[in-house]
Amino acid sequence: MKPVKTDSLDNFAETAERHKERFRFEWPGKEAAIKSAREPATQNLVPVEEESLHFNDTRNLYIEGDNLEALKVLQDKYSGKIKMIYIDPPYNTGNDFVYNDKFRDIHNKGTHKSGPGESAADENALSSRNHSIWLSMMYPRLMLARQLLARDGAIFISIDDHELHHLRVICDEIFGASNLRNTFAVRRYDKNLNRQFMANGLKTFNVGFEYILCYAKSEAFEFQPVFREPSQKRSATGYWKGFWNDADRPTMRYDLLGFTPETGQWKWKQETALEAVNNYKEYLEHFSSQMSLEEYWIHTGMTKKFIRRNPNGKGKNKGVENWIAPSSGILRSSNWTDLLVSKSDETSKGLFDFPKNVEVIKTLINTACKSEGIILDFFAGSSTTAHAVMELNVQDGGERSFILVQIPEDTHPKSHARKEGYENICQIGKERINRVVDKLKGESAQVDLGYQVFRLENVSFPGG
Repeated sequence: MKPVKTDSLDNFAETAERHKERFRFEWPGKEAAIKSAREPATQNLVPVEEESLHFNDTRNLYIEGDNLEALKVLQDKYSGKIKMIYIDPPYNTGNDFVYNDKFRDIHNKGTHKSGPGESAADENALSSRNHSIWLSMMYPRLMLARQLLARDGAIFISIDDHELHHLRVICDEIFGASNLRNTFAVRRYDKNLNRQFMANGLKTFNVGFEYILCYAKSEAFEFQPVFREPSQKRSATGYWKGFWNDADRPTMRYDLLGFTPETGQWKWKQETALEAVNNYKEYLEHFSSQMSLEEYWIHTGMTKKFIRRNPNGKGKNKGVENWIAPSSGILRSSNWTDLLVSKSDETSKGLFDFPKNVEVIKTLINTACKSEGIILDFFAGSSTTAHAVMELNVQDGGERSFILVQIPEDTHPKSHARKEGYENICQIGKERINRVVDKLKGESAQVDLGYQVFRLENVSFPGG
């Protein structure tokens, strides 16, 4: 792949320049960050066939190198073609991260780390510096990511409390505030670290969840419905619910069981509602002494709707209710705290301490991609996104593909992974994918279980 200059970002930068007088989020280094996104790539993608799997028969890519360069190189072939992006960037919890972009030096001049006895002003200055570095790292990458998204695509970003508010503001600038679709909450493992301090009072409670922000590329993006497991009671028992809602279509206000609403509307068209009233009358007259409504619903093919009027009912529906049938799944909201953020399995054991939960990523993919589409993760880590794509394709026969990007960050010298011979995160990520392939390869012969490895290397110019 040849590096290209991302000239399509010029309009974004020019618009930002014109709107300086309007509300916008500023920090030291922002202009350099925007400029860095517009500069041409200085590296090429070089194939590494010996580290790939089924190189000639796969659409999946694993790219080793800095993701800012990778996002620039990918523009040539993939601009406007990525259906979904998921990233789990560094959370900026106080530890330095490895994305040492050249504009980081702007922040480092004249700064130092605070120590014991330093003032709150010094501490605030260091905190501001760390926020600025993190924002300058994220901003150009998100600018380039937006260019890669298809018009009906979306990006999902995992984040915690440290930078959530800042991330919201820069994403509003880059993707548009109207394109924020949801902020999902996902549960962390419960920790008892605070128990040792609770006798003297707690400064804070342990954080119990993280967030996943979702921004669409445009109004063309639509979620696919996803469901969570119902309770045992909910899967076996139906319930009655008011048939009125506060939408305002006069044609949906009609007489039903002796009552016509003056405001709002009934939920279904009149023909369907009257049929549901007759269904319930049929049940009461001929079957209620023999079986429950749930049993009758199952006996008649699990398709019938029912409406009744509760004589003691009040409110806008005046007792008119429709029956909600037992459910095999509950339509999800933005509350995903039934799912854990991190979860290990046999494919990540011994490689990575806290890999993202593959079920979370699979659920996100199901919201954005029916059965095909390219999924990009440019903070690939332990390759959970690749695991999720391959496993989903095996389960539903989908033809989704992935592009993963990971900088070859060194593993910790004392980590179990280093002791096992994995010197950097890329080696861990590729081993994880290989384990996933070994796990899945007997389950489907039709699914793409390969990946091409590419490495970013500096461009050499003739005579240079």
